[in-house]
Amino acid sequence: MSLLFVIVTIIKVIKVIKVIKVTSVTAVIMIEQRPITDPETWLAWRRQDVTASWIGALFGCDPNKTILRLYAEKSGTEFVDKDNKFMRRGRWLEPAVAKAVGELRPEWRIEAPSVYLRDPEIRIGATPDFYIHDDPRGLGVLQAKTVDPWIFKRDWDEGREPPLWITLQTLSEAMLAGAAFGVAAALTVESAMDCVLCPVPRNAVAEAKIIATVRSFWAMVARGEEPEPDFARDTDVIKAMNPREVTGKGADLSGNNQLPELLDERARRMARIKDDEAHCEMVENEVRYLMKDAEFVTGLDGWRITNKVEPRTGYTVPPKKPRILRILDRRQKQTKE
Repeated sequence: MSLLFVIVTIIKVIKVIKVIKVTSVTAVIMIEQRPITDPETWLAWRRQDVTASWIGALFGCDPNKTILRLYAEKSGTEFVDKDNKFMRRGRWLEPAVAKAVGELRPEWRIEAPSVYLRDPEIRIGATPDFYIHDDPRGLGVLQAKTVDPWIFKRDWDEGREPPLWITLQTLSEAMLAGAAFGVAAALTVESAMDCVLCPVPRNAVAEAKIIATVRSFWAMVARGEEPEPDFARDTDVIKAMNPREVTGKGADLSGNNQLPELLDERARRMARIKDDEAHCEMVENEVRYLMKDAEFVTGLDGWRITNKVEPRTGYTVPPKKPRILRILDRRQKQTKE
């Protein structure tokens, strides 16, 4: 083995022994510190672990992520995470959060470490947004968030306490970094921005629970034990887990006593939706008739109504082969027969 190979290997993956006190037990864990050099490699590292941003899903408190989605991904289901305006806002304004924190706490030195931390035995990982230096307590971890004002008021208790899923994320990052403390910073985004710092102190009991829950999750994956879906939020996950049918295969649901009630409720709601849509169309047609060739309506306080030609750019929809769920209500027909 050449000396150059050894040096490159040491630089690529630096292993640091961390001692974590968990209640009355002291746990020694081996942490890998991997410098991030390109996005593809970083994403590959993340796929092999439960990362800090997903810890809230394991505890059922993340409003945007579910445990079934995490289970499906770690069991081999591939997902394409589409970029959106909220993700872009977070990326674009992350440096602004660090700038704001630096002004609020000028005694701190804020560093973007560009490092991926992981415990290869527990298979938990994290990518801290920023490190905090020059605090008398020692190293700190800074979790940067951008938040709409109304969400900040609702979920952050107006800066008194961050949401649980963000607390768990920050705790996980502090634990893997061996940091003395954590901070969750919320930059409220509106015409006049503000930044609020929420301390996230280390918590041995909570960290022990995080470790135990991650271990339990990986054991569940190994057993092939699917978690219960959140049917209100797992639409895309459920579709992705079984994207193709097995020709000729049937699913006997005769023993499911709840399903007939759910189907009956669905039928009633669909009928109501159909009636409501028909009534809305009737009202819209009356408005069109009364407007004739007018571009807009005047004289109705609280309403803005227009009816004008709006050019739309044409586009081609690429061919797809999705599974289509069709539910046909044949109960009436069977009763007549």
